[in-house]
Amino acid sequence: MNIEIDQSGKIENTSKNTVVAFSNGKSKSISISAKDKREIQNFFRMAGKPRVFVYRLFAILIFLLIKDNLKKIDQITIDIEYPGWNHQIKDYLLSEIRKVNPNFSKNNIVFKSVGKKSEAHLIAYSTTQRKREPDIKIGSKDILKFILR
Repeated sequence: MNIEIDQSGKIENTSKNTVVAFSNGKSKSISISAKDKREIQNFFRMAGKPRVFVYRLFAILIFLLIKDNLKKIDQITIDIEYPGWNHQIKDYLLSEIRKVNPNFSKNNIVFKSVGKKSEAHLIAYSTTQRKREPDIKIGSKDILKFILR
């Protein structure tokens, strides 16, 4: 199974919710509130790593979104949300994926523009606009479990 992933509502915009969605005929979305993003951002600030916040959170959201489908996924195409940081995001994502699926190849994750007509984009955007409910709502405590282990 090949999936596309897109984000609506940038993570660094802590006044708005963020939604990450995937699609390949099937679709799924995950949402985190602005309030929870601010709590996570404060954690990273206190740890002296404020710049890592965005990329690590993005990777964790992707992982939580796809983890139940990992055995079926052959390729993950992620929209280029943070140019210049793709390698770091990929490393964070692979770190989580390999805890569940140790043989998952780094070559199965690619970054390219998925476009506004992508089903993943439409799902993420409509969820952000509250025209669709997210499949998963995640809070800061759920995210911090990944960061603190």
